[in-house]
Amino acid sequence: MSDNKDYYEILGIKRSASPQEIKEACLYWVNILHPDRMRNMPGRIRLQAEEDLKKVNEACSVLSDPRKRTQYDRKIGVSVDVEVGGYPEAKVKGKPKLEIYPKTIFFDNALPYVQQKGIFFIRNVGGEYSKIMISTPPEWIKIIQTKSIYPDKKLPMQIDIGAIATNWGKTISSKIRVRLDETEASVTIKLRTLKKH
Repeated sequence: MSDNKDYYEILGIKRSASPQEIKEACLYWVNILHPDRMRNMPGRIRLQAEEDLKKVNEACSVLSDPRKRTQYDRKIGVSVDVEVGGYPEAKVKGKPKLEIYPKTIFFDNALPYVQQKGIFFIRNVGGEYSKIMISTPPEWIKIIQTKSIYPDKKLPMQIDIGAIATNWGKTISSKIRVRLDETEASVTIKLRTLKKH
């Protein structure tokens, strides 16, 4: 998640987003970053999720209130082109900007031949794109499914993965690369198995 204070970028929505799109984005991120969902994640990821959730709540507080949103838009200089759904259309220019969350998935103390399951999310916080490509992972990682969060849009997308190791006391690591046109980002998958007693 971005560290700056662009509330639209934090929520992964266009500056022309309708109130309904803002509401859906807020629900989506609050659900993704909820402490219950992070319970089994490493402490570092839980802390990052807490920080990100604070930013999401701040963005939702401003963009969900029409008066605050208007003041915020004036402050950041949203350029108005045409009316779309009752709110000015602001075009996001430039290349797509890919964001992956979390950037690392670490399965620790795994048993050999027992599948570990995890998820990561991809979204575009930049300009328009024409195609999405996900690299083929190595044999020990399987992409179980990909599903769009919104029915009418490809992104944001949830990727469900499974990982299986075959040896005791080993650590293996690999990356899954994602591309939006020429823009690329990756998620690192690590798996460490228990030592055999």
